[in-house]
Amino acid sequence: MSELKAYILNRFAAKSQIYTSWMRDCPYPCEIVETSACDWQPPDDAGIIVTHLHYRWEEISALRRIYETSRVPILILADGILEYRNTWKNPTVADGSIFQPLMGHKLACIGRGQARVLESWGNAGKCEIVGLPRLDEVCNSEYLPVQDQGPFRLLVTTANTPAFTPEQRSKVVQSLIRLQERVEFGALVNGREIEVTWRLTDGLMEELGLDGSGQNELDSFETKQELIPIADAIELADAVITTPSTLYLESVMKHRPTAILDYSNSPAYVPSAWVISAPLHMNDVLCELENPPAAKMLFQESVLHDQLETGCSRNRMYALIRSMVQAGIDARNTNTPINLPPRVLSDPQRGIQKVGANFEMSALYSDNPTFRITDIHRLQQELNQAIARLGQLPAELDSKDTDIVTKNSDIERKEAHIKNLESVVHDSAKRIKESYSRAKSLAEMVAKKQADIERKNNHIESMTGLFKEANAKVKALRTEAIERKIELENANRRIAILTNRLNSQMQRQKAA
Repeated sequence: MSELKAYILNRFAAKSQIYTSWMRDCPYPCEIVETSACDWQPPDDAGIIVTHLHYRWEEISALRRIYETSRVPILILADGILEYRNTWKNPTVADGSIFQPLMGHKLACIGRGQARVLESWGNAGKCEIVGLPRLDEVCNSEYLPVQDQGPFRLLVTTANTPAFTPEQRSKVVQSLIRLQERVEFGALVNGREIEVTWRLTDGLMEELGLDGSGQNELDSFETKQELIPIADAIELADAVITTPSTLYLESVMKHRPTAILDYSNSPAYVPSAWVISAPLHMNDVLCELENPPAAKMLFQESVLHDQLETGCSRNRMYALIRSMVQAGIDARNTNTPINLPPRVLSDPQRGIQKVGANFEMSALYSDNPTFRITDIHRLQQELNQAIARLGQLPAELDSKDTDIVTKNSDIERKEAHIKNLESVVHDSAKRIKESYSRAKSLAEMVAKKQADIERKNNHIESMTGLFKEANAKVKALRTEAIERKIELENANRRIAILTNRLNSQMQRQKAA
């Protein structure tokens, strides 16, 4: 049999760092499959099939056919970070296409965090923590330090595909416009002038007027952006703001404080110490990016080591390929299915998170002077004094315990006395409440009596007035009656006089 080969199931592999970063030194000759994946059949010298294409029907159907009908191991490469929108909100990708589950024997994950998520999608025993070979050079190279003087240099960038639907793109544009307004109209961050480099994809430069036409004062550097690799743009920045992208990991590797700009507020498969999901976050995030808290830088580094296996990713890739090729050979020789352990690659850290370089107590607790002490003799002396003092504490505690027992006895007596007083107070309160109730009833009765008396007084006053009017009328009638009586007596006297006169005249007439 001729020498076994690693067949790359991607006709564009020669132009992609996903493959070129490790193919040259691969332990097996690499051959790129130029034909259509759905029609390709592994030749006899196929030792392993490698691809990152796991999204379209053509590739998945070919992988399923090879997986089910041959004993050639299939290695799928994770080409970058997982992104929620790409997995669940991308209409161009059929549901379940992104490793749900994996159509292959092993998946080369970029880090532990990614492996945990992918294993939860039905890929237990298929995930290997490899890293990203294309970022090995970043890990092993020197990079420019962050400046804390002069202008604050900020790099704003987007993923190669910043959005997957018009609605998502609208949110990306909105977030960039708000950020553009902030840096244009508030050009200072912690007193430093802000200098922005825009590296936007998918036509966003032109849409925001950052196409190098001279209409924006911030594009003096962007007019030459095609000549400057993004890796250099990161090094020339003091901080980076990016939409969810694998670029985030490269920026963090270079110790740039890096924020995620994501107005979609989607679940973050890759957490960040700084997230801008609304305009109100911008000022606070910019201020902290210019002067990052040590605790957040430590978290950023911890996330990096969880999300990206750094170091010699190529060597881990080669070790995985060798093991898979050998498993394929064994399966063909014994006419049995390919058998691979749940983890092919060993883990020197045994799953333990390593302590980052930024874990310095003096930096994490800069306001606490204790952590700034570097004099070992002084610390030894103070520690010895503390130990001696601790040795004295048991005797003091025993003495205090005796005092506490005595005080507890006093407290118990006082508590009993207090309970008696509480009982007396309770009884007194009860009697006061009853007295108050009786007083309230009496007050209501008195008020009712007073109301009755007031009504009677009003009636008496009314009757007295009537009596006075009646007496006045009686007096007037009496006076009038007396006057009529006198008038009557006078009339009677006149009548008597007249009668006497008349009788006298009649007698005289008779006598005559």
